[in-house]
Amino acid sequence: MSKFTRFQKILLGLIAVLLVFSLLTYGKSSVLKSVVYDPLIMLKYSVIDYPIETVRSWVQDFNDLWYVHEENDHLRYELSQQEQYAALVDELRRENEELSSLLELRQTNYESISARVVNRNAETWNNLITLNVGANDGILVDMAVVNHQGLVGKVVEVGEWTCRVRLLTSQDQLSKVAVRIVLNEESTIEGYLEEYDLERKSFRVRLFTDSEEIQNGQKVITSGLGGVFPNGILVGEVNEVVEMINETGMTVYVTPAADFNDFDYVSVINEVIS
Repeated sequence: MSKFTRFQKILLGLIAVLLVFSLLTYGKSSVLKSVVYDPLIMLKYSVIDYPIETVRSWVQDFNDLWYVHEENDHLRYELSQQEQYAALVDELRRENEELSSLLELRQTNYESISARVVNRNAETWNNLITLNVGANDGILVDMAVVNHQGLVGKVVEVGEWTCRVRLLTSQDQLSKVAVRIVLNEESTIEGYLEEYDLERKSFRVRLFTDSEEIQNGQKVITSGLGGVFPNGILVGEVNEVVEMINETGMTVYVTPAADFNDFDYVSVINEVIS
């Protein structure tokens, strides 16, 4: 069976005849050239060149569209990452502020050991944290722990490479701290931190004596009388004064200086350098 149809055979025969005729008469006259050779060239362009150029153009257009599609997908992905990048920058800025403040603390009268929080269980969120320093770093039980804002707790367990810290927000009522309220540049009033009130989000401080000079906003610092916490560490500031009935002393509520929900770095206070 022939591979060509009848029409294709006629078309090929016509092309062959025109080709032979053009070769025999080529150059003899411009009339023959316009009658035979030019139609042959047009036929070649229509049947062969133009379809090839059209297909090549389609392929190029498809490649260009595919490249634009991939580029748009890449740009969409980059835009989707902008919020993540911004959050990362904010987190790095916050950590930098923590570390800078802790560095300033090391330049005071406190000898301290820098540490990072490596574990904080959701079930004991307000009670305990674990640090990445231990006995090999010179950590001892009852050392005070501060962050860049103020006092956060004390060491209660020490391992070789880690230690556990009981936070001042612990509900076991084992975080009593001897404190004083700074009334002015020359006078203070002594007391102790009893517990953290979850509803008020404040420390409850019991004062040993009454004083009409206590006002909201006054600073509360450690007094050093208990022998555990060094003197002068910021605990918070007074936000409410409650007078005791038929008892000696007063109760005040103190807003913590430290944000107990947002810190990664701390310093363990070793001792006060004389």
